[in-house]
Amino acid sequence: MSLITHREREVKLELLSSLARSQAALARILDSIAVVSEASPELARNIAENVKLLTDMQQNITEAVTGLSLKRKRMKIGSPVHPWLNTKIIRIRTSSRRRRLI
Repeated sequence: MSLITHREREVKLELLSSLARSQAALARILDSIAVVSEASPELARNIAENVKLLTDMQQNITEAVTGLSLKRKRMKIGSPVHPWLNTKIIRIRTSSRRRRLI
């Protein structure tokens, strides 16, 4: 392994470790928001918005360092429908069940 690749991995590992420590700090901040929100909902809202921005920046940095996409897909909102089934398969399954019952 070349010196550059080894050093690059060390830097990436240190950056990810730093992000993990930062996430722990944000968790403590969120815990504090829960206490503050009762006294001042507006202040809690502002802090929550700042935490969201920090989390988004951390996610972007993590994606840049690891090369992995961490974005979650949004759930589609709507009403569920019945599953589509091939009618040939339904006929085959029901006829085999009838044979077993007879």
